[in-house]
Order: sequence, then C-alpha cells, then structure tokens
Amino acid sequence: MGDRTYMEVICRAEDQGVFEDLGFGEQEYWEELPEGVSFLVDEQANYGHSSDLKELAEKGYVFIGHHDVGGDYDAARLVSDGATFHEVDAVAHETRPCVAVNSDGSVDELQLLSAREYWRAVACARQKLGFTVGER
Repeated sequence: MGDRTYMEVICRAEDQGVFEDLGFGEQEYWEELPEGVSFLVDEQANYGHSSDLKELAEKGYVFIGHHDVGGDYDAARLVSDGATFHEVDAVAHETRPCVAVNSDGSVDELQLLSAREYWRAVACARQKLGFTVGER
C-alpha cells in the first residue's frame, strides 16, 4: 500500500473509462461543465496518481486535476493539454500553484517559470475541453 490522498480531475467524458481504471469515480460538479466533460474523484489516490497521469499525458489525454497533501509530498496541481504535462506544488484548498521565496526575499525563478507554464497549459486544456474563454 502506498501513500494515499484525495484527488480530483476534469477530463473529456469519452476518456472517463481510462481514469476510472485508475480508481476515479464520477461525481457531481459544483457548477455547470461544458458538454462532454466529466468531473472525477479518487478519495484514495495512490501518490496522487502522479506517474499514472504523466503516462496519460504522454498518450495525449487532456485533463486538469489536483491532489491534496500526502504523507510524503505536498499538494499539487496537474494539467495535460494533450501535448505537455505540468505538475506544480500547491497549498491545500488553494486553486493556484505556490512558488517558494528564497531567504533573500527573491522568488524561486524555476518554480515561477513552472507556474507560468502550468497556467499556459491550463488555458490550452480548458479550451480543448470546451470551456468558454475567460471562465475560471
């Protein structure tokens, strides 16, 4: 048994079975989703399904997800726009990625770059999933 955590993912409804094979189940979303989009939850995601989701991203699946803190890792936001995969650190119950601040007060440049790339991939994934531009 691994380190388990709560995880959510939004994906194409046609891809739902692939995510269900990992342990996700469909849940009702708190707002209306575009036609053909599913909201899935795995309350016991092994290591936040990080490696499984990276493999799905390499196969071209489009999704946006996040997982809570586990025993061995921080919360994270994950996205695949069908061409790239990004996983960035996050704070639990926060929709935005977090970026470390160095002891001199400067922002960690690599984490900031990762966060920017993550947001670009989210915008692309949202468009591919059928979200209206400007919707959050």
